[in-house]
Amino acid sequence: MTAVTNESAHTRLILLDILRGFAVLGIFFVNIPDMVGNGLAFRSSFTGADALLRLFYDMFFQTKLYTIFSFLFGAGFTIFMQNAERKGLPARRLFLRRLLVLLVIGLLHGVLLWFGDILTSYALLGLLLFPFYRRSIATLIVWSLILLGLFTLLILFLYAWSPFGAASPRTFTQIPALQQRLDYLLNIGLLNNLIFSFEVVGLYLVGIVAAKKQWFSGSFHVTAVRSLQFAALVVSVLLFIPMVQYYISSPVYNTFAVYHFTYLSGKSMAIFYICTLVLAARRWGSERFRGLAAVGRLSLTVYLLQSIITAGFVAGFGQRISQAPLWLEMIYAVIMTVLFIVGSKAWLKRYRMGPAEWLWRAGTYGFVPALRRSEERSMSKPMSL
Repeated sequence: MTAVTNESAHTRLILLDILRGFAVLGIFFVNIPDMVGNGLAFRSSFTGADALLRLFYDMFFQTKLYTIFSFLFGAGFTIFMQNAERKGLPARRLFLRRLLVLLVIGLLHGVLLWFGDILTSYALLGLLLFPFYRRSIATLIVWSLILLGLFTLLILFLYAWSPFGAASPRTFTQIPALQQRLDYLLNIGLLNNLIFSFEVVGLYLVGIVAAKKQWFSGSFHVTAVRSLQFAALVVSVLLFIPMVQYYISSPVYNTFAVYHFTYLSGKSMAIFYICTLVLAARRWGSERFRGLAAVGRLSLTVYLLQSIITAGFVAGFGQRISQAPLWLEMIYAVIMTVLFIVGSKAWLKRYRMGPAEWLWRAGTYGFVPALRRSEERSMSKPMSL
């Protein structure tokens, strides 16, 4: 059975790459405070300039980007399965391998580098996608609404109507060492996977709907997207109002006190971001967004590099890096974002995929794919599937 080693540039869904690139770069902004010991796993109360920036984070980053990434994961699953079936490959077996490789990478990443790893969660929860693959659009929408609705009710109860909403839970008191990261993964990490499975799988299903309706190939109504964009913005602004009021009225900004608004605006702002990028790419052409698309094609490599590079800074500066103000961390994230965009574009001029993507693809298909653009496809020798 012959396996194709590379995806043609003509068949890639550029819009999917653009959205994925935007999401993975935005996730870095969300993660960087916790990576350096100054985020919500370490404290939830902020004052002064940090309070204003934390409000900014909660309004425009927190819960927004993983929403997009989860949505894209579900879409990617559907596109992967459809492409494999079209080529006569064992789609389910290949995607199981894909999840297994992702799980191994995620476990190594979570234990060795970054306790907030999402790859492990995505790999485990990805197993729940198979029962929904051949379901109708209507069934997928109903199930997504049920799952997202249940999780929303849970969030509203925990943060709006219970004492937990005013609490300031601390997961760590300092940047965790290897053993602490392992303990976190085996305890809190597993519990989070169970709790957040409702939301993540619900978002997966929305992504499946989008892929089945071929939205990423440009099969959508511009007027409908504009209307959805406007509605999402209005809802987001309405949700921002109580967050800003809380910030103004309180001498200390406790992000968990308004987390229910942060969560809800995560869904509306994710829709706004997606619609805005879709409309912008349609109006000005995807070529204008080739930097984001390049990052999207290397999303796994970029995600891992975010942790590797930041872990190097943490190792160099030690625990005192946790005292850095949020504005300095944001500047660092901006600089790294520019470097990732420039570096991704330069890399793809010589290589077909990123090193992490190369490893992921090799583990999925069972053969060594060509990495350099100058390499011949015949060099890749498929193994029995």
